[in-house]
Amino acid sequence: MKSIEKMDLESSINEPFCYELEDDSFDLDPSKPIHERVIVRAICKVKDKYAFVHVSRDDDFGKLDYLETSGGGVEDGEDLEEALKRELREELGYVVKPIKYLGVIKDYYNLINRRNINHYFLVEAIDEVETSLTEDEKNKFHLSKVLVSLEDAIKVYEQIKNTKLGRLVYRREIIP
Repeated sequence: MKSIEKMDLESSINEPFCYELEDDSFDLDPSKPIHERVIVRAICKVKDKYAFVHVSRDDDFGKLDYLETSGGGVEDGEDLEEALKRELREELGYVVKPIKYLGVIKDYYNLINRRNINHYFLVEAIDEVETSLTEDEKNKFHLSKVLVSLEDAIKVYEQIKNTKLGRLVYRREIIP
């Protein structure tokens, strides 16, 4: 997040942010409809570190190892907070307490004709449980939990920002 290494997220973000980001990495197929997906994402405090998801993929987007904030799609009938708690339990293995709604980032993935509406939260892990990753999360994306400082997470984002997919992830995770 913008200057995340220098700020206290609880006190420095007074008003929720809202950004819209275009995909300048991949071409859009105008013959296909754009699908919209509502997503929840979290910056998850775990004592003096933060939990992120490590992703290792090799697919249509390319080959890349990177970190991203944990989260996923909001299912029918769920509100944002319910989805957030479910996703972090599934991906990170944490029961969490939401601290603050941070804002929304709308981004596009032209390669799959999708617009994501990412709702960001700051949360605190209050208990650890077993993860329940899907087969795709385990076998296609090789998701795993990592605990790092915010500074170290930013270094990982900096390392990937010059790749096609990395540029999209970097801009979403490091607010302009």
